[in-house]
Amino acid sequence: MLEILPVGEVQHFWLEYLRYELEEYFGDVIISPPIEVPLSFNERGQVLADHLLDHLNRYPACAEKVLAVIDRDITVSGVDYIFGLAALGGRCAVISPVRLREVYYNRECDYELFLERLLKEAMHELGHTLGLTHCNNESCNMKFSSTVYEIDRKSLLFCDDCLNTVFGYAKVQDTRVYAANGEGSKNLMRTILDRLKKIQKKK
Repeated sequence: MLEILPVGEVQHFWLEYLRYELEEYFGDVIISPPIEVPLSFNERGQVLADHLLDHLNRYPACAEKVLAVIDRDITVSGVDYIFGLAALGGRCAVISPVRLREVYYNRECDYELFLERLLKEAMHELGHTLGLTHCNNESCNMKFSSTVYEIDRKSLLFCDDCLNTVFGYAKVQDTRVYAANGEGSKNLMRTILDRLKKIQKKK
């Protein structure tokens, strides 16, 4: 199961869109009520996403994976901004829609493009929670993106090499799937792997 968790006020339609699309990959997806957590800011007023992840990791989640959505500009120390953040093989990921919107760059609103970027970024950060690092394949979803143009150029899907990494990350034993980082039984992993295989074949 995947939990979509709004941090503060987030447009509900965005959350419903993510739930609808991510169900194809993750099976059961739930949207939890918004939570308020202490936020840390840098001198530019941006939320420090690594501090937020620390709070989320202590959050009593009701799913194996948690995708937090915060409608604030986010970053980590040493960079100007980020679109999202997740710990490799961890439970939680966070994404920000702020810089995914065309209006942020004083361009005409393109809502369809925005939703496409939002879904790609969600998949990218959730990919990190599945054990995927950044990929050199230009079209793979796990390719690092420093601009929205780079997000637009890549696919929603993972490349074959990344899929093989996900399959290797999950160890099947006695009909149960265990995460390679030793966190215990992960029924969600089997669902994800089965769905990824089927979807990749269709594409």
